[in-house]
Amino acid sequence: MPRVSFSLNIEPEQVQKYYRGEAISVIATAESGLKVQFPANLILPHVTHNGIHGRFVLEYQNDGKAISLLRI
Repeated sequence: MPRVSFSLNIEPEQVQKYYRGEAISVIATAESGLKVQFPANLILPHVTHNGIHGRFVLEYQNDGKAISLLRI
């Protein structure tokens, strides 16, 4: 299963846009420099009072469909 790792730093105010449905996808730059886009619902389990901060691994299928987002 392909994977890509990256850091996310999303402030609480920005996270609210995902909850309200104003933003439906997240775009991040992988450590390799590749731009990745995935559904916003994958970040919701990682939300804290401070927003979302840390390193993550996105697992996806060979066709590019996102499967899971794991904090590392």
